Amino acid sequence: MLLQINPLLDVKYLNQVYGDDATIIHLIFDAFISDSLPRWNNLEIALKENNMVEAASIVHGLKPSFTMAGLTNLRTKVDALELAIKENTDIEILRSSYQKISDELRPLIPVLESESKRLAHL
Repeated sequence: MLLQINPLLDVKYLNQVYGDDATIIHLIFDAFISDSLPRWNNLEIALKENNMVEAASIVHGLKPSFTMAGLTNLRTKVDALELAIKENTDIEILRSSYQKISDELRPLIPVLESESKRLAHL
């Protein structure tokens, strides 16, 4: 029996990769919240400081965590942001792209948090 996961996340991907392993999904969600989210916030700082080397490094390291946490729709946007950083796109466009992704990510954080807590008790 597959776990019931909030449909705001990529349930098909999560079920395909993790099946009904509530423990691993809990750990993935928890790691995204405790590790990837702070690094995502550091990306904003790097962009504000025009530190493209740091920004490229941060975004490259973050890409897999978006997929692993079932945020596959955002992953494609993070990929595009990384490419734009590497192509030396205008900083204002980069900052705008970051903000748009952040605006989509923000309401998903409570979903990841609640799912992580729920799955920890299964």
